[in-house]
Amino acid sequence: MSIPLHLVTGFLGSGKSSFLDHFIRTHSGKSKIAIIQNEFSSVNVDGRRLRTGAGYDLLEINNGSVFCVCLLGSFIDSLAEFAAKHQPDLLLMEASGLSDPIGVGQVFQSGKLKGKVYLEHVWCLVDAVNFDRIPALKLRFEHQLRSADTIVVNKADLVGDKLAEIVAQVKSVNPFARVVSTSYGVVDPAGAKRALNLFPQEDPLGRPDIQSVVIRSNREISPEKLHEFVARIRQNCFRCKGFVKLEGGNFVFAQGVFSDFTTETVPAFTGPTELVLIGIFEQAENLQITYDEYCRRDF
Repeated sequence: MSIPLHLVTGFLGSGKSSFLDHFIRTHSGKSKIAIIQNEFSSVNVDGRRLRTGAGYDLLEINNGSVFCVCLLGSFIDSLAEFAAKHQPDLLLMEASGLSDPIGVGQVFQSGKLKGKVYLEHVWCLVDAVNFDRIPALKLRFEHQLRSADTIVVNKADLVGDKLAEIVAQVKSVNPFARVVSTSYGVVDPAGAKRALNLFPQEDPLGRPDIQSVVIRSNREISPEKLHEFVARIRQNCFRCKGFVKLEGGNFVFAQGVFSDFTTETVPAFTGPTELVLIGIFEQAENLQITYDEYCRRDF
């Protein structure tokens, strides 16, 4: 029996993980779900958070886009093996925020997946607040929109009257997709119809000229110094997320998109600080040194 797969795309910080959380809760007790997570960086922070849940299996593929030629072959093998091993009712895949899903068509044309897995629906999350913040990545973002069956304009509560304009821009890129507006990634998955799989006939974009840096530290940092560090790198950092060890040994899950930065206490977490930074950095090798300086009490 062939297993349906729902692909979730969307730019960095658009709310894909929140969408996944809601999707999983909606299907809880109804279907056996398996999740595939693809991260641009070498560390999968969201995968670690998802593993704290229960009721599904998780496949992690890090350090690049699965739709890039460099990872495509190994991803097809991993997907076929994962589906055969766990036999879920539904596969839910979260693509890297920097992925170009136009290449997804090649995945499901593979003989290794024929009769085993089929693409049922493509979702694209749009960050209404930061809709057009990075012009250099405009084409990659358009490819995500044009490949979607349903476009979810997220964080709609934060943009006020600009929402109608954003929805209009989205529809101009893909007039065939269903467009819904929401907040916190809350969408009823029941509205999804079988995908037409009409992907634009273009070559997928390669790995973008963007860096991914992982800050690792066993040192504690004060909440004030953490915010100062993030403010210092904000101009060049599009996205940050990870687990940070604060003074007193407490951990927080920290995440930011451009100028927005939040922390959430994680009582059960143990281990070192691992904070992923994605952006364009002139001296990426100095970010670890800078973070360590902010950990010093006398800095």
